[in-house]
Amino acid sequence: MPPVNATRLRDRRDELDLTNTELARRVGTSQGYVENILCGADAPSKRVIYRLSRVLDLPVDEIEAGRRTPQGDPSEPPVQPPNAPTHPPRRQDHEPGKTSPQRVTSSARGTAA
Repeated sequence: MPPVNATRLRDRRDELDLTNTELARRVGTSQGYVENILCGADAPSKRVIYRLSRVLDLPVDEIEAGRRTPQGDPSEPPVQPPNAPTHPPRRQDHEPGKTSPQRVTSSARGTAA
């Protein structure tokens, strides 16, 4: 079920001076379902999209929100750059070129006396 361009549907409904009740009757669905489609809460099936296309005299491409434009898909959020670091983080207690501090064991303490 593809998302729809609800703004375009509402504009076209207003151009034709249709109420949600009349649009629902012509499409063959309930008024509540049409209201959910127009507010973006429901994504209709292909069958309902084709019925909306016929009733509102709109091409299917204008109804489906997944249509790609030069600016991108209007139903998708803007593309964000990746937030992953390009290299692993450096240890704060280790300087490059030096060995790591060694742990003192009990056997090493006893030999120094």
